Amino acid sequence: MSEQTPSSEITHYSREQVIEVFRKFPERGIASPDDLLDNDPEVIEANNILDAWAQQAQNEAERQGTPEADFEFQLDRSTIFTDAGFEDPDYLDEVANDWLVQDLQRAEDAGLTGIASKIQAKMDQIQAKLP
Repeated sequence: MSEQTPSSEITHYSREQVIEVFRKFPERGIASPDDLLDNDPEVIEANNILDAWAQQAQNEAERQGTPEADFEFQLDRSTIFTDAGFEDPDYLDEVANDWLVQDLQRAEDAGLTGIASKIQAKMDQIQAKLP
């Protein structure tokens, strides 16, 4: 008999927990999150955990109310799949040279040098995986 969680209790997830639930897919040879099957129960569960974490993290960033918190959330969200091991070159290129370039420019425009440095470091890490 399984015990059900009362609906009033919300499960909180860490970013590392989200990465762990997605890590199994690259280990099975799935190189891009775009190749995950929407009707696969494991994918559905992983996406539900991702969505719950993202909502919690976004709420926390909004609660903090600083541009830094918003950038941290965006960086964490944008790189979940790369950190989980998805290494499709087209996907990595899109993350590093599109999404993060835009975030880097916005951070630099806002004068947030610490955040900009963090974004640049993540871009460098991802670009190092590209052929």
